[in-house]
Amino acid sequence: MHDLAEMKDWPELQALGLLVALSGNARSIGQAAAQLDLAQPNASRSLRNLERDLKVPLLRRSPRGTELTVEGRAVAEWASKVIEAYDTLYAGARAIQDARAGTVKVSASLTVAEYLMPHHLTTFRAAHPQIDIGLSVENSATVIDRVRQQTCDLGLIESVSRPTGLNTAVVGRDRLMIACAPQFAGAWTKPITAKALAEVPLLVREVGSGTREVIDSALDSVGGVRMAGEYGSNSALRIAAATAIAPAVLSELALRDDFRAGRLLPLPVEDNVDLSRELHAVWSPTRRQTAGARLLLEHMVSSLG
Repeated sequence: MHDLAEMKDWPELQALGLLVALSGNARSIGQAAAQLDLAQPNASRSLRNLERDLKVPLLRRSPRGTELTVEGRAVAEWASKVIEAYDTLYAGARAIQDARAGTVKVSASLTVAEYLMPHHLTTFRAAHPQIDIGLSVENSATVIDRVRQQTCDLGLIESVSRPTGLNTAVVGRDRLMIACAPQFAGAWTKPITAKALAEVPLLVREVGSGTREVIDSALDSVGGVRMAGEYGSNSALRIAAATAIAPAVLSELALRDDFRAGRLLPLPVEDNVDLSRELHAVWSPTRRQTAGARLLLEHMVSSLG
């Protein structure tokens, strides 16, 4: 076995590749450099360093070009085996990486999981049937914690603020709406100001959810949210609002079916009440993404249009 302490003296793989190219169909250093996508001066320097390190004359330069010496051809033959071994190593590493990409662990906030992921999963699996997606559903704060703890490959959140220290990408856009039972709607026919909205008891999601963060941010400067109730799921909020307890604050994605069926009605707010938000993918900069996670992220970003 080779003494690993001598690795610092091993020849550069790039120089060995140039030597193999010159033993094949390359008739000059320039042609060999082009095959390896190198600048000719860098290739010439790399070959000079190889000759110096091996202490063997490898090249014969003449007006007709550059050719290998007898010793150079022998070294090139051995170098070809090194290149072949490296190709095997690289292919094996890629195979391991691709195998690890077989299951992608995704942690998604409730709204994203319920209303965006079904479509993304259907179209992604059609394009990549060999990749499985493991999906867990949390609120946005818990998703961020899981990404920081590196217990998932990719997080999907609906928070207003982007978490510090994590990579992020926009994968969707959404807005919140104020929804109420039909019998409540007659008392609220004109767009309401932020100040007036802060005085209305509202049904809201729990602290830590992206939905709650949006309404808290929108009303923070006028005294904050006045709560009629706090719920841990979109379904519980919709049911409570339909019983006319109070209006609910929810994503328009979560309210579409209720609006269509007339179970709930949208209540107008003034344009300067900012209830819009971007939906983000988040991942750790210190956790190497699997090929599957990268493909899923690219798929979601491209679907945004």
